[in-house]
Amino acid sequence: MITDLNKEHLYKQPMRRFFLLMKSSQFIGLTLLGNSFIILLSGVFYFVEVDDNYLVTTWLDSLWFSFATVTTVGYGDIVPMTDAGKIIGIFSMVIGTGLFAAYTALFANALLGREFKKMDRKMRLIKKNVDGLKEDFTEEEEELLNVIETLKDQMERLEEKINKK
Repeated sequence: MITDLNKEHLYKQPMRRFFLLMKSSQFIGLTLLGNSFIILLSGVFYFVEVDDNYLVTTWLDSLWFSFATVTTVGYGDIVPMTDAGKIIGIFSMVIGTGLFAAYTALFANALLGREFKKMDRKMRLIKKNVDGLKEDFTEEEEELLNVIETLKDQMERLEEKINKK
């Protein structure tokens, strides 16, 4: 039965894990790396496109393009006109997909990692118990076989006594 206290615990744990993730070195490092990459790409995109692309007039235009491309939003209001700009766009899309996958893995691990560890510990304990039961069954089977052999011997002796009479 889920009580109000249990419900509160169910909601607190994921939020606590989420905020711990936000403070983690992996999350901060990935965020700094990703944003640095976007800023660098926007600068390169600006210098490649500014002279040939009427849509790119300021560095903010190229920053907008880089964020829209890396986040896979891709509004289409700013598009590359040069071959180098298109290559930068393709590179941004691939990196954006990788960043998205890395963030997804971090969030999944933060929210479910402990649960998987608990499950793994339980599975190991169950396996250990099953292995112990197998050993117990083997010992009991041997005992039963010995009892059956003893009973066979006793029956043979009784049959011999009966046949002699």
